[in-house]
Amino acid sequence: MRFFTVEDAVERVGFGRFQVMIIFFLGAFATSNSMATMLIAVLAPVLRCEWWLQNWQVALFTTMLFLGMLVFSIPFGTVADRYGRWPVLWMVVFGLVCFNFLTAFSPNYYWVVILRTMLGVTFAGGTQIDTLLMEFMPSKYRAKAHLIYAIFWSLGGSGTIMLAYLVVPTLGWRYLIVFSCIPGFFVLIFFKALPESVRFYMAAGKRVKALQVLQRMARLNRATLPPGRLVKSSEAPRGTMKELFKRKHLRTLIQDMILWCGAGALYYGIILVSSEIIESKASCTGSAVPASSDVIPCSCKPLTSKDYISMIVSTYGEFIQMPINLLLVDIIGRKLTMTLNLALVCTFFMLLNLCTSAAWTTFFVFGARAFISGTFNIVYIYTAEYFPTNVRALAMGTCSAVARVGAMTTPFIAQVLLNYSLSLALYVYGGLAGFCCLVALLLPQDTMGRKLQDDVHVVSTDPQQPREEAA
Repeated sequence: MRFFTVEDAVERVGFGRFQVMIIFFLGAFATSNSMATMLIAVLAPVLRCEWWLQNWQVALFTTMLFLGMLVFSIPFGTVADRYGRWPVLWMVVFGLVCFNFLTAFSPNYYWVVILRTMLGVTFAGGTQIDTLLMEFMPSKYRAKAHLIYAIFWSLGGSGTIMLAYLVVPTLGWRYLIVFSCIPGFFVLIFFKALPESVRFYMAAGKRVKALQVLQRMARLNRATLPPGRLVKSSEAPRGTMKELFKRKHLRTLIQDMILWCGAGALYYGIILVSSEIIESKASCTGSAVPASSDVIPCSCKPLTSKDYISMIVSTYGEFIQMPINLLLVDIIGRKLTMTLNLALVCTFFMLLNLCTSAAWTTFFVFGARAFISGTFNIVYIYTAEYFPTNVRALAMGTCSAVARVGAMTTPFIAQVLLNYSLSLALYVYGGLAGFCCLVALLLPQDTMGRKLQDDVHVVSTDPQQPREEAA
């Protein structure tokens, strides 16, 4: 009797309407996540002026969002590996809509902090979007599909700033939050259309349900499954730290965690400092932020039309880098593409210390935003491809938790240290990018062309020619 595996079925059915549906649905999910997250770039300066907040209070407001992500990223990863990606993602979108909507009715600063922390808790499961996406993609299209999906995240970020430009000056920040919930409402309404991961079903021993999903995939793609019987996966332990921290994965896991932490600090750092850098560099007044912060104790400086436009322009960098990474990721590999992105991030942060025109400064911010976004996309791909199915969600959750450590610390660089010395803050970010570039270069192996592994018994010395050991 002939047999076939999930990987055989996914490769045989190929890329078609099913995968397009998955990309667009999860893309809409990512848009709603991005809009809720990117609110930090607008709410921080707005609330600083409305409630006369000190620098540390503004930084805390941002940090608590990432604290919620940090604390619950690993538990969500464990739940996803044990009970499925679908229930975790449902909890994420439900919590996102509820807590984000309630934030619009916050009576004071403390309620905003509490609700943003709870929002961070629900965001902690958001990495399972990437896990589910990667598990449905044929190896040939996996990286390209993720980079296309990442466009939706960027659309959410740029859309938030454009919406804020239109809404905040006229209706206020509360209406901005309400409007940002709309994509999440639509995702929640149509959530039943999202299938569970077929790889999770096989890892859990649910062969019949896995076959039903594969048949749906084949039907939508107008293809046929391989002949024979779908092979049940080995009974490897699922979603445990012991499995994740096995010696064979340890070096890569540690380096991966460093890259996630650095990417988290750098990505949210450039978002928070964009408008301040452009304004302070425009007149080349030195490394200190303009003296208006000395007049009013809370450093209140309302966002102007120029600030909004500068932030919108910087978000376009995320779109520009995508064709570059789409071209490179399957030619030179994930490892070298990530290294190149980080080298460029380091370069652009260092160039921001130069006394140049506003146009050049905007270009440098644009470049830093572009290539740190590219780094984040590639490290997502690398992590999902490297770790096997039975610990993939836990690995993504663990690395996401570490990324939130970086994201938690960055407000104190971007919103506190920057008020004392802009140059020092930029050197910190540039040095971090340079260190992460070296870590990426020293990764022990690439994952380009490598099939997704189903359990820890699958090993590969050559990513192009994976093999299996007897379980």
